[in-house]
Amino acid sequence: MKRKLFLMSFFVAVFLVLAAITPNVGVSASAASEEKTGVGLSEHVLKAYRENWQYRSGCYGQFVNGRRATDCSGLVKSYLWWTGEKTNPSSKLMSVAGSSSAMLRSAKVSGTIKYSDSSSLPRVHGLILYQPGHVGVYVGNNMAVDNRESGVNIKYEKVFGRSSPKWTKWFKLPQITYPTTGLVTFDGKEYYYENGQYIVNANKLIDGIPYHFDSAGVGTPL
Repeated sequence: MKRKLFLMSFFVAVFLVLAAITPNVGVSASAASEEKTGVGLSEHVLKAYRENWQYRSGCYGQFVNGRRATDCSGLVKSYLWWTGEKTNPSSKLMSVAGSSSAMLRSAKVSGTIKYSDSSSLPRVHGLILYQPGHVGVYVGNNMAVDNRESGVNIKYEKVFGRSSPKWTKWFKLPQITYPTTGLVTFDGKEYYYENGQYIVNANKLIDGIPYHFDSAGVGTPL
């Protein structure tokens, strides 16, 4: 009898330990530990655009009637909380500011976009773009993705040359790591970062291979 009680106590203890260290159901350990990057965010929102995600207030990538839906800040959160192609994002993965204005307030690095000066927007994949009450994501080459409003849904449009309303600020979200130096691949193309921005209209020798980077920043081995 004592042996049975001991074995039962042992298995209960083992079960409790395993329960404590096992990730939440539906949230993989790899998803929880994956580094979130500006290039990754850019890839994610471009994918959302190509899949025609819908606008729905309060959503952050959940399936609604068979299609994913987000609001503007939820598009960014859907990347931070991503759990896989078949599952809904999980807000348990990390803490992030809720609204567009709260995201801006959480930023330690930000700037003002001047439409008379294109250099006021740094050449950095994954910058968050802001206008009062709304955010989008800069994906390079003067293009941004945002999920705008009901009936309009997700858009891929120019930053400079956009009609209205215009973006007023850019900022770096603290939960995201942005490129600083070296080659990165975005949307199947190579870019080279130097001093925190990707270079344009330049030649560069990288690991013994000469590259030309065009006006969009896309690199081609020579």
